[in-house]
Amino acid sequence: MWDEADSRPVRWAYLVVLVGVLVAVVVLWVVVGATDAFRRVTFPTIVVVHSVLAVGVVIRRLPLRVVGVWLVGSMAALLFGRLVSWEAELVARPENLGVSVVVVLGWFGIVFSLSFLAFGTRRGAQVSGAGFVLLYLGLGASLSRGMLAELGVSELMVFMPVGHATLIAVVWVLARNMEQLAAARAAAELMQLQVTTDPLTGVANRRRLDDELVRLVSQARRYGQPLSVVLLDLDHFKDINDALGHEVGDRVLVETVDRVQATIRDADLLGRWGGEEFLLLVPNTGHQAACSLAERCRHAIAIAPMHQAGVAVTASFGVVSLRPDDDVRALLRRADLAMYTAKSDGRNRVVSIPDLIFPDEAQATDLPHRPPGQR
Repeated sequence: MWDEADSRPVRWAYLVVLVGVLVAVVVLWVVVGATDAFRRVTFPTIVVVHSVLAVGVVIRRLPLRVVGVWLVGSMAALLFGRLVSWEAELVARPENLGVSVVVVLGWFGIVFSLSFLAFGTRRGAQVSGAGFVLLYLGLGASLSRGMLAELGVSELMVFMPVGHATLIAVVWVLARNMEQLAAARAAAELMQLQVTTDPLTGVANRRRLDDELVRLVSQARRYGQPLSVVLLDLDHFKDINDALGHEVGDRVLVETVDRVQATIRDADLLGRWGGEEFLLLVPNTGHQAACSLAERCRHAIAIAPMHQAGVAVTASFGVVSLRPDDDVRALLRRADLAMYTAKSDGRNRVVSIPDLIFPDEAQATDLPHRPPGQR
C-alpha cells in the first residue's frame, strides 16, 4: 500500500479517475439515455457515489485506501455486470454488440492499473491477475456459445488479452520501481535524520547546528538580514545528575527542549550544543527581539517544576547578534561569554552583548559585559 507521505500523486490519480468516470457516465446518460434496467440502476448510483467520493478526496476526509478499494471493486463489478447481463440476456443486447464488448474490455485496463495503486505492487499484481483470468475465462465461455461470434475469435481472444497482459506487466514494473525509489528515499531521509539529530532530545545535534550556522551567516551577509544566536545552559545540572541520577537528568533535558520548542518560532532552530547546553539560531531577528525571545524561553523553563522529573530547573542565557566583521567562531565566542556572564551574575537570567547589525537597532539596551564565572 502506498504510504501517506506519497499521498498527493495518489490523491490526484484517484480524483482524475473519479471525475473522468463521472463525466463519461453523465455524457452517456444525456446523449444515449438509460435505455435498459442495468443503466437505470447503475447511472444514478455512479453519479451519486462518485460525486461523494470526489468531494471526500478533495477535502481529505476519506482514507485513500478506502477510495482505492471502492474504485477497483465498483468498476470491476460494473464491467463484469454489464458483460453478464448481455450473456444471460437480462437486458436487450445492443445491435453493435461487438463494439460494445470491446469498449467494456477497454475499461478493464483502468481497473487493472488502479489495482496497483490501491493495493500496492504485490497485492495489486494478484488482484489484477485474478481479474484477468476470470475475465477471459468467462469471455472464452461466451465465445464458445456463439454470443460474440460476430467479433471473430482471433480478434477478441488474441489482441485484447495480449494488450491487457502487456499493460499489467508494464504497470507492475513501474509500480515496483516506484516502491523501490520510495523505500530508498525513506532510508536516505532516516539516515540523514540520524546523522543530524540528537538521539535523546530529538532536536538538531552539533553537526547540524554547525552547518546551519555557516549557512545562516552567509545568508544574512548576502541579503543584509539580521541574525541572532542564543546559547543556554541549565543551572546546577550536575547536581541533578549526582543527586537524582542520569535518568532524571535525561528527563529534564527532554522536557526543557519541549518547553523551549513550544516558545520559539518554526523558523528558529534549537539544537543540543553539548551536555546540558543548547544553541538557538534565530534568523532574520534583531537583537532586542532575540533578547525578548530568550526571556520567554527562560520563563518557560523556570515557571514550574519539570513534570516528568519532578524537579525545579532554571537556565542561563547568552544572546548575541551578527556584526559585519563577524565569522562563526567570533559569534559563538561572544555567545559563550554572555552565557557565562549570566552564570556569574547569579544564573536564571538573560545576558546580551550589544552586537547590533543595523543602525536602527542602536537604541537597544543590553547588559554590560563581565568576566565569565563558573556554572
